[in-house]
Amino acid sequence: MPLESWRLLDIGAIDPLQTQIIYDMVAQGITEGESENTLIICWPAKPLVSLGFFQEIELDIDTKFCRENNIVFTRRVIGGGGVYLDDGQMFYQTIGRVDSPTTPKRIDDYYRKFLLAPVQTYRNLGIEAEFKPVNDIIAKGKKISGNGAGDVGDARILTGNLIFDFDFDMMVKVLRVPDEKFRDKVAKSLRERMTTILMETGSMPDRNEVKEDLIRLYEETLDIELNRGKLTKWERGRIAQLRHKYVSDEWLNWRQGQRLTEAKNVRISATTSVGTANHKAPGGLIRATIERVEGKVNAITISGDFFMLPSEAISLLEKKVIGASIEGDAIINRIKSAYDEYHIESPGVTPEDIETAIRLAIGKD
Repeated sequence: MPLESWRLLDIGAIDPLQTQIIYDMVAQGITEGESENTLIICWPAKPLVSLGFFQEIELDIDTKFCRENNIVFTRRVIGGGGVYLDDGQMFYQTIGRVDSPTTPKRIDDYYRKFLLAPVQTYRNLGIEAEFKPVNDIIAKGKKISGNGAGDVGDARILTGNLIFDFDFDMMVKVLRVPDEKFRDKVAKSLRERMTTILMETGSMPDRNEVKEDLIRLYEETLDIELNRGKLTKWERGRIAQLRHKYVSDEWLNWRQGQRLTEAKNVRISATTSVGTANHKAPGGLIRATIERVEGKVNAITISGDFFMLPSEAISLLEKKVIGASIEGDAIINRIKSAYDEYHIESPGVTPEDIETAIRLAIGKD
């Protein structure tokens, strides 16, 4: 007998913004007692750019290009990097209670279990797919699926995609890069390190057959029964309410550091400086922007394409670091204290990685 019964929302092609709103809405519904554990299968009817929760939009996405080409862009409620999404992909989105018997407590274990179904779906197409920590699915060393997870209220969300085909050129165009030479490097790297079902098999399988296989495999690997359902009246109403949030300036720009200049470190006075720096950890890029006043951290913004739980952890971490002396071990001790106090998980990113980004931003006198 299955551990649980979940709802299946087999939606297909939908409004691009709704592909990012819908799993947030279900998580809110679970928290408020209005929704049940749910697997969603969908894809955007028109192209979309989705920004990671901790990224800074004006540093990571070319919003001018998106507007000029009528490409919707928004920020999602889970971490990771900015990505171009279209109907060449099929999204799977699982939203379940964090205390569900199907849900491992540790995020690493959660990824491993909840990605078993898409991995096997690829294998059933003849593709040698495998799970690669932190959260990728790869085929012959190349990424063939991007995934992210996060907690919203009492629910844990996983979003990911089966990539049938991919517009590499458009992906490169929507990213903000320092110059065209760097854009060419990004394009070359993408084609060398990413693949698709079409590239691996030389043909395009029947989308409906692949979808049904994925649904069956989710039932098997999670030990659940999936019952086809529809959005409730409450859920449709909440989606309508959330649409304004997802295009609002407040939401799009909530991660924004102080940048008085494009230089890495600027001395404002004898006792004050502002600096920004990037550090690439195994789990993603970390960007720190620091205002230092009289030898202490006076203001800080941490952003990037990493994943961190709980969702409010980054703000709590920043508050903990403010006021720390830049000398000795004060900063790392406060970071570690925040990890312990708020039960922070950041796959592939350690407290030492956070400190490194901060130290680089502080710079040298």
